[in-house]
Amino acid sequence: MKDRLRYVIDSRYYNGTCLTCMTDGVRSDHGGETLEELRTQENNPYLTVVTSKRIDKMNRLYLQSLCAPFKEITEGEYYDLLHVGRPLRMKQDSFFAGDYNYNSVYIFCFTRESRYFKGMRPAYTPQIQLDNEIDMYMTIINRKAVISKEETSKTVTTGTRFIPYYFSVDGKQPVFICNLVIQSDSRQARTDMANTLKSLRRNHYQFYKGKGHYATPDELIDHVSGKKLTLVSDGHFFQYPPGRESATFIGHIKETSEEFLFRIYDREYFLYLLKRLRTVKKESAQEQINIKS
Repeated sequence: MKDRLRYVIDSRYYNGTCLTCMTDGVRSDHGGETLEELRTQENNPYLTVVTSKRIDKMNRLYLQSLCAPFKEITEGEYYDLLHVGRPLRMKQDSFFAGDYNYNSVYIFCFTRESRYFKGMRPAYTPQIQLDNEIDMYMTIINRKAVISKEETSKTVTTGTRFIPYYFSVDGKQPVFICNLVIQSDSRQARTDMANTLKSLRRNHYQFYKGKGHYATPDELIDHVSGKKLTLVSDGHFFQYPPGRESATFIGHIKETSEEFLFRIYDREYFLYLLKRLRTVKKESAQEQINIKS
């Protein structure tokens, strides 16, 4: 009987819950509906059934998606988290805030170099792993980068010039950022480039915001998840330039038409973002056409 057990979920995302289960693999345990009847009842053609083995894997990935990267916080926020409730685990320079539990994942805080940080981690994470992750993060936020550009611009069409910009971290090979596109309004183009470089520095050269209202992919996904909105890509969310030195996360919000574009340079953040994307509704423009036709 267990081999026949199925769970009904929305194929576009998984946020740790399912609509219903089917012990016999055919009809809902709650109302007796088949999958097709549930699609009609819920007005949702994206409903599908998955096995117990599949749902176990999805749950593991969902828990991993809750492990938010470290970010800097104020000293006041650090001590507020320390004093609200009894810490679950505590060392001289770090602790797990006991009152903040998200499916066994807790807020983890630490202090280094007279600065304060937090992230989300399972409370059972080995201390050696936490120390390694902290060391890696401190290396990232303390590294030095140099911005450069090609002195000779490329003229593609009459009146339009492209000037490629790059950054180099700790003397390594320069990595492409984007082109400064100069047309009739060069002032706006330079302002846009300045904002791009500011975003890149603020995010320690792990990624930058190229378009949209949201400063980070996490902020975008938090908004979409909280409002139960849908992310849409014209083709694939992630597009890779030559050399695969980065990934461009691009699309729009279906319900509001807000566009977004982020370029991701850090592999670990990219893998985390892939897991977070599993937790929100996603569609492609082609899927929308297929559903309507």
